[in-house]
Order: sequence, then structure tokens, then C-alpha cells
Amino acid sequence: MTDSATETLIESAGGAPDGAAADVRAQVQDALRGLAKAWRAHLLYEGNSPALDRIVEGVRESLRRTFGVVPFFTVAVEERELTWEGISVYHGEDADRPGFGGAGRSDPARENLAFTLYRDGVRELSFHRGFEREEMDELLSLLARVSRLRGEDQDDLLTLLWDRDWYHLRYRYVEALPEGAVVPAPSGDPAQPAEAQPREEVQLASTVSPDDFRGALYFLDAEELRRLEGELAREMRRDLWTDVLNALFDRMEDGGALRQEQVVGILRDLLPILLGSGKLDTAGLILGELVKIATGGRRLAGPVMKSLRTLFDQLSDSATVAELVRTVEGAGAAVSEASLGSLLSYFPPEALGPLLKAAETTASPTVRRTVQTAAERLAEGAREHLARLLPDHDDAVAAGAARLVGRLRVTTAAGDVARLLRRTDANTRLAAVEALQELRSPNASEALEGALEDADPRVRVAAARALATLRWAPAKAKLETALDGKRLREADLTERIAFFEAYGQLAGAEGVTVLERILNGRSWLGRRESPEIRACAARGLGKIRHPAAEKALNAAAADPDPVVRTAVSHALKSQRQ
Repeated sequence: MTDSATETLIESAGGAPDGAAADVRAQVQDALRGLAKAWRAHLLYEGNSPALDRIVEGVRESLRRTFGVVPFFTVAVEERELTWEGISVYHGEDADRPGFGGAGRSDPARENLAFTLYRDGVRELSFHRGFEREEMDELLSLLARVSRLRGEDQDDLLTLLWDRDWYHLRYRYVEALPEGAVVPAPSGDPAQPAEAQPREEVQLASTVSPDDFRGALYFLDAEELRRLEGELAREMRRDLWTDVLNALFDRMEDGGALRQEQVVGILRDLLPILLGSGKLDTAGLILGELVKIATGGRRLAGPVMKSLRTLFDQLSDSATVAELVRTVEGAGAAVSEASLGSLLSYFPPEALGPLLKAAETTASPTVRRTVQTAAERLAEGAREHLARLLPDHDDAVAAGAARLVGRLRVTTAAGDVARLLRRTDANTRLAAVEALQELRSPNASEALEGALEDADPRVRVAAARALATLRWAPAKAKLETALDGKRLREADLTERIAFFEAYGQLAGAEGVTVLERILNGRSWLGRRESPEIRACAARGLGKIRHPAAEKALNAAAADPDPVVRTAVSHALKSQRQ
């Protein structure tokens, strides 16, 4: 049997099927070996160990590479090996060593993944793209459980597989007949006991063939058969969802109020099913058609409009948005960014809060980017609603609203954004700093001065850089005080550089005296600042384009400390650019 994915790959290789197939085979072989290694590690560490986590992550990466070549692959399960396209791609460690089954080897299935699967009746496994995300861990746990509890009164592997709904894993199996059952042998031979009969491979004793009908008076000729095959293929490819939905829309447009209300009720029940299954294009089709019907000029009855409003109100519910995001995250590449963006374009402004929270909490960069774009599109027409989200008790909503206020330059909301600097959540305060920088208003810049003393170093660094970008000169005094403070000397290098460079940009020529004293000066006992602090002072002087700054840097160009010399060199280069 040849995987359709493999056939497609080979055809696209342009006359080099052997090389393409070899590449796929190598990927499959690497993935299966890693899977077997993870299974044995699961047995060894009993499912809990950093070493096991590293092995499992390696297998997950190997499967991602494999699914980058083909969307799925199928392997046949033999007693001692796994084969792909009739070629062995895994034969277990026992096949490489003599004496398998000898002394000290009481359970061969603990060494050979193929034997474990074969023993419990599995004859074929098909792994589909997405298996590596969630179902791989579940399969490893089941295999380890079966191997660990073998011999006890426990369910076998097939029973455990049946208990779970697999979405990215397919399998074929054989099931044992009742004990003592026999299958008649052909040609009158004595009946033989049968250990197993393939459940999915049972064939009828007699088959029906088109040849049985070729002699009939009204049998189809060759051309009619080809036409029938084409019609059947088109029917199988037909998008039934679209056809059924179009029929419902037609009934809604030409029906009375009662029928319209019934259709809206059906569509309201269908939407969660479509969103939960990742059919975002179909869900977007429903919302788009309903918007056309509601705004098409035809007056709808009151109960129908109420049903429509109820449907769209459901989209603004936080649970609906959270479930949609989880579905998209789980589907991965199966859901396109365009489909998600098109669907979210129909969400009402009331969905802005849940969308902002989803954008702040999702782990998927693609989902975050798409949801943020949709939220920004909603907020452009509902800026007052956006401003009302800034005081929200949920820090994720408030942080998302602050970032959006900054991107849309809603300067009237600067006061509400500044009040977020008093929140206990550091991420919210960081978002407020970034938004205040985007607003570029005097009130926003003044609020940023207070963030220079924030408890979180990320917020302090962001505030220093924002004040430098905004050229807010009144912050010079607070920055100068910080340069001589104890906290900056105990801070990490990133914060030191941010404060010194910000001071250099804001102070200009007036700041040369302070920075030169730190770079080249000595205390009354003859001591100098630490090399890191002196290097930061050089970075600050590099931001000042003035002869006095260049003179101070040249005085330290031959400093014996390499850290200081390197910083001075970079600062002089930046001045000359």
C-alpha cells in the first residue's frame, strides 16, 4: 500500500522518485526509532524524569520534521519489525543482538516496540500531522502501562486504545476468536484452530464483479461508465456544508418570520460545533450571510432580529473566544491565519475585551498576531469602548487595552494608562510604559518619570528607553540621581546601559561632566568605579555629539581594562557615524 502523501511527494520530485522516497523513509525511520527510545525511557523512569522529558521533546521535533515532508505516514506491524512501503524501518534492539529470548531476557516486548504492538493485535499504525502535540504522550503512557503491568489482570493494548478517541492516530488490528473456535480449511482439509481473524479484513465468501452484469441488456458502455465515475468523484468532492447552508439561507430569505426564526436557531446551534471543530471558513460564511441579510434593506420581524442579536452576543462571550483560541492553537497549521482573521472580522465590539485577553495569554505567535489585528480593527470604530477596558480588573484585558490605546494613539486615554503604573502586575505596568511611549503626550512623558523607580527591572529599563526616545528633558535630574545610586550599581548590565544611555541622550553637553567623572575620575582615596560602570559611562558619552564628550572618551582610549577600552571604542565609532 502506498501513502497518497508519499505519491504526491514522489511526483513532485520531477523524475527522482528513489531519492524522494529515500528521504521520506529516513524521516520515518528516525521518528519510529525515537518513539521506541521514548517508550523504553518511559519504562525505565516510570514516566517522570528530566531525561525522559528531553527524549520526548527530541521525538516531538523528529515527528515535526517528518510531517514537514508528508502529512502522514503508515507502517505495517510485523512480529519483530515495523515496515513502511514493504521496507523495514524499525526492527528493535533485539534484532541487532544474538541470543534474544535467552537467559535473563524474560520479556522481549520490553525491548521491541513492534513485538509489543503485534502481541496485542495491532497490525498497522498511521500517524497524522498533529499527533506529536498531544496524542504522542498519551500513546507512550498506554504502551508503558501495558508493558509494565503485563501478566496482571489488566486490559490489553487494544482495549486501552478503544477507550480513547484518537484524532491524529489510526490503527488496524486483529481480534482473537473465542477459545477453541476453528476456521474451516479450504479443499476439504481438516479444520484448523484459529488464533485471530482480522476484523477489518474479513472478505465475503462470494464477490460481486461488474463482469457479472456485462451480458445484461441495459448494461452501461465504456463511455457511460467513465461519465458515471466522474459524476461520482464530483459528488464525493462536493462541499455539503456550503450546499446545506445555502439552502437554509434561501429558506430564510423567502420564508416568513416563523421560518426565519427557526433557521437562525439552527445556525446558532451550528456555530459552536463549527468553531469547536476548526471549520472557521464555514463559520465565517454563516456570519457573513447573516450580516448581509440583516443589513440588506429587508425589514426583519422583531423576534428574528432578537435571535440574530442573541447569536452575535454569544460571539462576545469570553468563554466562546477562549474556546476558539484553544481550538486554533490545537489545530496548528490546519487553520490558516486568513480564515481566523476573516471570522473575527464579524465579531461585535463587545468581543474586544475577550479578544484582548486571548491575545495576551495565547502561546501561539500566529494566533496572537491575528487576534491583535482583529481587536485593532474592532477598536478603530469603538474607541470609547476601548478606553472603558483600561480599568478592567483583569490584568490581561487592561494590558491588551493599553497596548491598543498606544497603537491607535488615543491620547485622551493617557491618564487611564498612567494609572495602570500602580497595578501590582508587572506585565500590566510594562504594557502601560510601552503605551505611554506611543502616545507621545506631555502627560504620558511625565508619568514615565515615576516608572524609573518601579520595582520591576523590565519596567525601569522600558521607562528609561522611552524617555530617551521621547527626548523628555525634565527626566534628566532623576536619571542623574540614579547614576550615583546604589541600586543601579547592583542592577544587571541591561539596566545600567539603559540608564546611562538615556542620561546621555537627554543631558547632552551638560551631562559630559557627570559621565567623565564616572569614566575617568577617582575618589579621594584614588579608587575608580568598577569597569562595568565605567563602560556604561562611556556608552552614555557616545550618545553626546560634542567635542567635550569626544575628549573624555579619548582620554580613556588606552585604559588598561579591556571592558572599558571596548566600550570607549564603540562609543567613539557611534559619535562619528
